[in-house]
Amino acid sequence: MFDITSWLVEISEKCKNIFDENLVFIGYQGSYRRGEATETSDIDMVVVLKNLGINELCAYKKIIKSMPSSDKACGFICSKDGLKNWSKYELFRLYYDTMAIYGDMKELIPEITPQDAKTAAKIGAENIYHFACHSFLYGSNPKEALKDLLKGIVFVIQAKYFFETGEFVLTKKELYSKLDGVEKQLLYQALNKDNIDDFSIEQTEKSYSMLIDFCSTIIKQYN
Repeated sequence: MFDITSWLVEISEKCKNIFDENLVFIGYQGSYRRGEATETSDIDMVVVLKNLGINELCAYKKIIKSMPSSDKACGFICSKDGLKNWSKYELFRLYYDTMAIYGDMKELIPEITPQDAKTAAKIGAENIYHFACHSFLYGSNPKEALKDLLKGIVFVIQAKYFFETGEFVLTKKELYSKLDGVEKQLLYQALNKDNIDDFSIEQTEKSYSMLIDFCSTIIKQYN
């Protein structure tokens, strides 16, 4: 069984040794952070350096390649100044979905507000609306695209819930327990994405319709 704890310790120590005082923050997010990882899950790392250029990227690339199961590694790397000036609607998810290993994210970014979550929900809904229509019309595998769309809609629902309640709910299962209506239906499908392979044409069309209608509603409400 893959040991995520020892893997994170190892890559963190390597980053500290290589980057030394240039290292500002190390963390991880995604399915391992939420306790939802499977054997095929990626490891979503977050690394922030004081200064980031091609030399630092090459050094970090070597660190990743030196790791066991290096093919599982992915994620976000940025300079300190770049992160400070990043769009706050994107920082919303980065802040709440990241577990710190080294450093403090709160010291690196401006304060995240419910308005930032609202913007995150709206822009996320716009992107999913566009991708859903495109995939349904032109995609070669609309069922596979639907799985990705449902993964994305979880983040939209998280942001919407935070904007409306002030509470960030980390895991899909806990969020599911707090929802009702179409949001609960969409999250149910996101939790059971493997079932989509067995969907009929009618079920697939119904899921796309529900997804597009939900995104359309958010875009109108959060205008």
